[in-house]
Amino acid sequence: MRTGHGRIIQLAALLGATAVSLSLAGCEYAGLLRPSVLSQLDPLVARLVNEMPELDAQNESTVAELYALGGLEHAQPGPDGVMRAEITVPEFHMLWTPAIIVMPQGGPLELRFSNYDQSSHAAYLPHNGGRQMLELPVGAGGIARLNLDAPGLYWFGCPVGDHVGRGMLGLIIVKGSAPAEARLDRPPQPLPPSH
Repeated sequence: MRTGHGRIIQLAALLGATAVSLSLAGCEYAGLLRPSVLSQLDPLVARLVNEMPELDAQNESTVAELYALGGLEHAQPGPDGVMRAEITVPEFHMLWTPAIIVMPQGGPLELRFSNYDQSSHAAYLPHNGGRQMLELPVGAGGIARLNLDAPGLYWFGCPVGDHVGRGMLGLIIVKGSAPAEARLDRPPQPLPPSH
């Protein structure tokens, strides 16, 4: 199992190798990397890099800085219309794997959590304007059923101790656009200059 420091070095190499190609929206970045670099990537990290062109510049920066170590997974729709994803807490790591869940549109989401760490954790999750909490004892797991109707970015984390500050912060990205009646009647706002 890789250490946190090793994954940071891996991410730095990955971001350096893909910096030139980030302007090519919609391409598969992992396909542009040298084979020696590609073989060192986790599939979850490759998915994260491939998703970046789908986000606006401000959100892309936030996601890249905070969540690259945990990776990204697309929620899969079931025959009942419920989207599903699995999230684990690896042993000896304070992070969610994957740390980002992408939903193609709003609706019900079922998250199956597994805690392989030696510490107890909990998942504090968004749910249509409110919150849900799921306790995750050592070696156990559970299922949370959420409803996220509106497109946007939804944060979740572990409220135990300072686990959020140590990396147990995740993001659910609900794609789609807001209905016309929910949009603000104002011109597009300028983004701050990037450095």
